[in-house]
Amino acid sequence: MKLLAALLICAILQSCQVNNLGKKDKHTLYINTVVPAHKFLKISTENASTFSIDAVNKSSNTIALATDTSEIIMKKDKEYSLNIGQKGSVSIKNPSGQEVGIKLKVYNHSSKIIQHTDNL
Repeated sequence: MKLLAALLICAILQSCQVNNLGKKDKHTLYINTVVPAHKFLKISTENASTFSIDAVNKSSNTIALATDTSEIIMKKDKEYSLNIGQKGSVSIKNPSGQEVGIKLKVYNHSSKIIQHTDNL
């Protein structure tokens, strides 16, 4: 009886998980990553086309969200949205001495998303 109840609970949890996956846009890239200390993560497209990005700082340390024309200091758990123009990119800068967590959603892109990490 306990085994049957456990199997039923597992089946319910799996169906909820599948339903949540179905709600995500298939043309959107979701990135949950860590930016190492004193580094930056640069995101652009393969063909230098436009794209949009939503970013959330998941750590209490300072993160700067920088484009060619502006730089925003991100507060913890606040969402920031940017539209990146032709030949543009966005850099997530971590000037702190500790790694920081960031949650990104890249959408409205027409080519492959390229990301790389480098020193500040």
